[in-house]
Amino acid sequence: MNESELIISIQNGDSDSFRKLFDLYKDKAVRTAYHITGSQAAAEDVAQEAFVKCYFEIGKLQNPECFKTWFYRLLVRTAWRYAAVEKKSVPVEEVFDQSRTSEEKSVEQQYLETELTNTLYKQIQKLDKKRRTTVMLFYYSGLSTKEIARVMGCMEGTVKSRLHSSRKILKRNLENLQLKEGGYYGKAGYESAL
Repeated sequence: MNESELIISIQNGDSDSFRKLFDLYKDKAVRTAYHITGSQAAAEDVAQEAFVKCYFEIGKLQNPECFKTWFYRLLVRTAWRYAAVEKKSVPVEEVFDQSRTSEEKSVEQQYLETELTNTLYKQIQKLDKKRRTTVMLFYYSGLSTKEIARVMGCMEGTVKSRLHSSRKILKRNLENLQLKEGGYYGKAGYESAL
């Protein structure tokens, strides 16, 4: 059963189909909410609230093909509300999966890459809410610019502009950090992160 058929089945009252949909989206929902709120507990609450809203409002969804963007819109708006209340700093270590590190790399190289990842994430958190959310949805949740535009209720060109300006801001901030730190990450360090 594809996703559209699953949505139609849910709209017809099949609770097993909703359980399947929940299983498809739960990890992505928590991860996306975590990137926005910066708190694991808040992320779980956000995801739960988004799924509850989804359950009660999915009958209003007229086009099952639009479920993904419709759901992410619920999720992002809920996460923004929680983030405004929480305003906590993000424990960066939990965000990135360090298991992707190759055994062939030296300990020093692994350390530098971890530091670079943490620094980049901290700089992303300094972006304004809309840019930060756009970056997170694009790079960490894998949504297309078209899907992000639907989620955030703006034009696709606005999403592309936010991504472009975010990359410029991050590049400038990371280059300034590199200068302050005396080139600690090496020439390709920050440039490769962007």
